[in-house]
Amino acid sequence: MDFFSVTIKQKIAETSDTATLVLDIPAELRDLFTYKQGQYLTVKAELDGHELRRSYSMSSSPLDQDLAITVKKVSGGKVSTWLHDQLQTGDTLEVAPPAGRFYHELHPEKRRTYYMFAAGSGITPIMSIIKTTLESEPMSAIFLLYGSRNEENIIFRDALDRLSERYVGQLHVEHVLSQPKKESTGGGVFGMFKKSTTNWNGKIGRINGRLTNTFMDENMPHGPESDCVYFICGPGDMADLVKATLLGRAIDAKQIHTEHFVNATHTPGEFAGGTGGKKVIVQLKGNRIELPVPEGATILDVLVKAKHDPPYSCTSGACSTCMAKLTSGKVRMDACYALDDEEVKNGYILTCQSHPETDVVELTYDM
Repeated sequence: MDFFSVTIKQKIAETSDTATLVLDIPAELRDLFTYKQGQYLTVKAELDGHELRRSYSMSSSPLDQDLAITVKKVSGGKVSTWLHDQLQTGDTLEVAPPAGRFYHELHPEKRRTYYMFAAGSGITPIMSIIKTTLESEPMSAIFLLYGSRNEENIIFRDALDRLSERYVGQLHVEHVLSQPKKESTGGGVFGMFKKSTTNWNGKIGRINGRLTNTFMDENMPHGPESDCVYFICGPGDMADLVKATLLGRAIDAKQIHTEHFVNATHTPGEFAGGTGGKKVIVQLKGNRIELPVPEGATILDVLVKAKHDPPYSCTSGACSTCMAKLTSGKVRMDACYALDDEEVKNGYILTCQSHPETDVVELTYDM
C-alpha cells in the first residue's frame, strides 16, 4: 500500500475537539488523489514505536480547490489525538490515495430526493456529499438529520447554515441534540427554587427509530420513492438502527448507503504467538504466500507481522481497504460493517476481521 508525504496547508478548529486539515497535494499527485464525494484517506503514523493507520473522511468536495479531512479527537485514540493536538500548519502527513464506496453517482439531469442521517463526526463524509450534490445535481433535494451532543459540538454548524441559506428549497437541515446546554433561572430564598431551562428549540434526544420515522414523515420526497437515496454515517449502533428503520419502511436496501464510524481497538500484527491453528494461502501483488494463523489472530494480523504489506486502514471492519476474495475454505468475521450481504455471499471478506474456520483458507487480494 503506497503512502505519500503531503503538507498541511491550513488547520481549522471546527469545535473544541474537532479540526479540519487542509492538505497541499503536489501537482504531480493530483491525478492520484482525485476522489469521489464521501471517500476517505488512510493516514499512517509512527507513534510509540508502532505503525498505526486510520481512515479519515474528506469533508471537502471534489469541486473544491483543496482536499481536506476533518478529524475528531477520540478519547484514547492515539492517531486522532496526535492529529488534533500535535500537528500544525506546515507539518507533513503520510497518506494513501482516496478510497471508499460511500457515494452515489451524480447526474445533473436527475431530480432525486436524498435523505441523510449523521451523528457526531459522521457529518464529515456527509458534508462532502452535500456540497457536491448541491452543485452537481441542482434539481435534487437534500434532507439532513444531524445529531450532536450540544450546540457547541455541532461540527460545521455555520457552514451548514450558510449552505441552507444559499440553497433555499434544495437543502433542509434539522439538528437533534442529546444534551442541550441548560441554564439556571429563578432563585428564591437561598436559590431553593432554581429551575434548569434550555434555549434549544429543536429536537432533543438521539437519532433512533422514532426520530427517523418522524423525520421521514415530515419531509416527503419530491418524486417517486424509487428516486430516493439514503446516506447514514455515525456510530455503529446509530447507523444500524437507522438502516433497520428504513428497511422497516419497505425501502430497498440498494438505495441505502451506510458508513460506520467505529474506533479501532487493535493494532494489526500484535497477537500472542503460538503453534497450531489454521493455514492461510494468500495471493497478494502477484505473490503466493502461505502462513499459519494462530488461534485468535486474524488473517491481516499474520500478514502484517510477516511484513507482507497488505492493504488496510481502519482495522475495525468499517472500511473496505482490507477486502479480499475467499477462493477456498471458510472464515468467521468478528464484524462486517463495510460489506453487504450480497458481497459476503459472493465470497468477499474483510481480512482485519477474518479468522479461518477450516484447516486451510485460500484468498486473493488481486481482484
